[in-house]
Amino acid sequence: MKKTGFYYLLSGMTALCILGFVLVGNARSQSDSADPNRPASDAAPAPDPEKDPNAPAPAEESSPIDEDYSDPILEENDSRIYEFFNACDQLFSTYVTEKGMVQYAALRRSRLELLPLMRLLKEISPLHLMALEQEAKTAFWINVYNVCVLQLIVDNYPIQPKWYMIRYPNDSIMQLSNPWTKHYFWVQGLQYNLQEIEQEFLLHRTRDPRICFVLSYASLGGGRQRPEAYRPAALDRQLDQQVLAYLNSPFGCVIDRDNKTIHLSVIFQTRRNTFLQSDYAKIRKFRQYSDLQRTWLNFLDRYLTREEMEFIENNTCSFKMINFDWHLDETF
Repeated sequence: MKKTGFYYLLSGMTALCILGFVLVGNARSQSDSADPNRPASDAAPAPDPEKDPNAPAPAEESSPIDEDYSDPILEENDSRIYEFFNACDQLFSTYVTEKGMVQYAALRRSRLELLPLMRLLKEISPLHLMALEQEAKTAFWINVYNVCVLQLIVDNYPIQPKWYMIRYPNDSIMQLSNPWTKHYFWVQGLQYNLQEIEQEFLLHRTRDPRICFVLSYASLGGGRQRPEAYRPAALDRQLDQQVLAYLNSPFGCVIDRDNKTIHLSVIFQTRRNTFLQSDYAKIRKFRQYSDLQRTWLNFLDRYLTREEMEFIENNTCSFKMINFDWHLDETF
């Protein structure tokens, strides 16, 4: 059969149509594989261009502020302070009488009871006190001082007198070698002596003369121990009670009306800077006296009876210091 021109034309057109269908199919296949909206089957999902591929997976959603949140470290710190207060309560109530006398012999026999308290005192961090109010800090350091005095006496009980210390009684704390500066106690991971505790943490920071009469010098002439720990909430009342009890004793304040003389504990003289730096030095009363004597009288005005103060106000009185009694404040 003879192939005409029409035959060749028809064959060419058929070939072009087949080629067109093949090209269109390939284009669709490539377009489908590049479609970002096409759901993947087993292939890994395309990365989010706005997301950091190295970022950690998001945590479960939670409230940005938890009303019940509490810092366990702060709670622990607070509990350690009041654990110390409670331990002091137990110690003082057991070995200190209502009159402030100490059963040193019994405490010496049970001296192991002091170990956990002193260990707790060593472990308490300075950070434990930083968030406390001043009353809590003052109560803490008063307890620290009085506990350390008990520890000092118990460590050296019964006290052995030295032949050259004839100025002091045989049972006096002064028979020990430099009791205020040579013996160190662990407090908050550091070592302090009694003088540093009294001066740096109490007298200099509070400028409150009442502190002078609540610290135990393990002596009849000084402030009495208290059969309970000093507490922040009750501190002001406790201080006033101790000062009043001390002033009403023969070691504190005695008014001689016949000779118009006020006999005061030598503590008023040895702690004169504490008085002069206190608010009592600013009161404009008794200005016929020296600054120190005027400050003493302004302080006494808070504790003496109205009758006693009227006598002082109506008379020009002289002052004499009562010799300090260094006998051990011991009871059996």
